[in-house]
Amino acid sequence: MRLKLFRAESGTTTVWSWDEMNYDVLLKIMKRVPLGDRLCVACLVSKTWLSAVLDSMSPPGVINLKRLDCPKFQRMNDRYLVFLKRRLDTMPVDSCSAFYHGETFLQEYKYRYIAKRTPSMQKLIIPRAVRTNFTFILPAMKYWKKLKKVQCPSVLIAQFRRNFTEVETLRLFGAVDDDIATIIRDRCPQLKRLRLDYCALSINALSTILDGHKDLELLDTRHSFRVPDCRILFSDWMSLCLEWNEEEIRRKAAGVKVHLKCARDRCRKCAPRKCNLPLRSCFPDLKPFKSDYRARL
Repeated sequence: MRLKLFRAESGTTTVWSWDEMNYDVLLKIMKRVPLGDRLCVACLVSKTWLSAVLDSMSPPGVINLKRLDCPKFQRMNDRYLVFLKRRLDTMPVDSCSAFYHGETFLQEYKYRYIAKRTPSMQKLIIPRAVRTNFTFILPAMKYWKKLKKVQCPSVLIAQFRRNFTEVETLRLFGAVDDDIATIIRDRCPQLKRLRLDYCALSINALSTILDGHKDLELLDTRHSFRVPDCRILFSDWMSLCLEWNEEEIRRKAAGVKVHLKCARDRCRKCAPRKCNLPLRSCFPDLKPFKSDYRARL
């Protein structure tokens, strides 16, 4: 498809291809086009327009599957995944550096397909809504070994400890037992920022982590709680939260630049906790899973 431009002053006609349009201008135009027209019409014009359509839905270099959670978008999920596949097949392998997962699960082979074409992935964000479910992302983790910023269930780091050697920012949710704490201490030498908010921590977990990371830029332990056995997260066993060894933590965290922590018993979010529902304490916004999405890829 070509555009003819007639210049009255010179009497000449210039023929331009739509692909020659300034990409930033094209991107701004796409953001104003209705979603249905973007995925059903605009993306069929050329590869450049297809890239602009996908970039209008998420920043360049970002695979944003949170789009699949939007009710208005669900009718277009098939087309979005089809065009995402087409783009992954044609772009350089280092074009995508961030992956945002939503609450909608794809089949495992689709994650493997995405990961094979994005080996330079540096940012992985998995929402807390997935809770302790991590099996869906296992096929992709085999290819993502250059991660620098990760938010994921705590059990994932135990399965793929070698993938976290370059991680600088880490946010975990779920239960952090002594084994996971040891992995963070020994296998994350580049770690600068650690968030463990709303986590169930074993008796020695935080102390073990601080033994290897005394100079963190940020440590966030707000609303986390200390338990004798992290396995209570998956059972109905009634247990009491243990008191924090504040003096030991304060001594070991003396080199931490910013340590975010709540007022424990005086905290509005922590005070009502009885630990008889430990899973609810780790995931205060707990809600039913969304069903798996079976679109083609």
